[in-house]
Amino acid sequence: MTSSRDVELTDPWQAIEACYEAGWTDGLPVVPPTEALVDAMVAGSVWDADEVLLREPARGLEVSARKAAANAVMAGCLPEYFPVVGAALAAIGDPTFELHAVSASTGGAAILIAVNGPIRDEIGIHCKENLFGPGFRANATIGRALRLVLRNCLAAIPGKLDKSTQGWAGKYAMCFGEDEATSPWDPYHVSLGYSPDQSTVTVMAAESGHNVLNHASPDPEGLLGTFADTMSALGSLSSGRSLVVFAPEHARKLGAAGWSRAQVQEYLFTHATRTYADVKRGGKVEAAGNVTGFHPTQWMETDPQVQPGDDNISVPRGTCPDDIALMVGGGDAGGHSSFFPTWSRDRSVPLITQEILTP
Repeated sequence: MTSSRDVELTDPWQAIEACYEAGWTDGLPVVPPTEALVDAMVAGSVWDADEVLLREPARGLEVSARKAAANAVMAGCLPEYFPVVGAALAAIGDPTFELHAVSASTGGAAILIAVNGPIRDEIGIHCKENLFGPGFRANATIGRALRLVLRNCLAAIPGKLDKSTQGWAGKYAMCFGEDEATSPWDPYHVSLGYSPDQSTVTVMAAESGHNVLNHASPDPEGLLGTFADTMSALGSLSSGRSLVVFAPEHARKLGAAGWSRAQVQEYLFTHATRTYADVKRGGKVEAAGNVTGFHPTQWMETDPQVQPGDDNISVPRGTCPDDIALMVGGGDAGGHSSFFPTWSRDRSVPLITQEILTP
């Protein structure tokens, strides 16, 4: 195994224990990053070993392809997964993603990775049953590789830089593919202007997902009302973005009714609201008029006590319908979908989509 501290070990178990001692793990065993394995990982990409894939400007840190490859090896990736890992690193390196704040905040965001395009099938990224759960190597190891890069290259270590109050299991690994064939709309990346034959990753600083259960509603309004209610729960209500991943059962109902992506976004934005009085009663407006998570400047002049007229002010999730990203994935049966809020109690960071380049 070679790294900043070279270690020569012939016993595999000793090599794994050496990785623990070096502090390179997420708590689970890792594959020791031997020079041969790291070289093979880099060779599976379009980058030279010294090429910088990620720059973190807050602390002036950089992650080269070789460093990223070492962490991909430790995560258990195959070389054909590495283009996805590299694209995801480039995406979280976008300055608007505010990676340092995301990594250090008490909010405990996970880096959620959604994959679109031909590479999803080519390398076996799962998009069906148990979409966000265990059991699929590409999903698990690609997501884990990013977490190990944050830990080993950017020092996002729990209790040190990473100050997550509680965190959630998605911080181990959170990667999935969109079920494009089941979607009643264009694939997510195509809706952004990419062509169907391009492959992309979309990254999100995600709070833990909320299950949205609805087996009974036959019409879009009833179905989407359940989603809107979940999205407007005071526990996560803010002016941040949203990701809704519709299960195929729900997606088919919306498609059969002829609802477009834009119609669904508009309906959810219009109905995922609470009154300003609710927001105040729920403790979302702090003393001295510090509004936690909401953008209209006129609210900043008020106090946390309910005032006349507050029941007539509507507070939406997000700032516009385009703040709500829609994807499809999961098992073919079951009325269980998911809503993911973005990290932060304020405007939060955008979803970033990056093309995946392959050799």
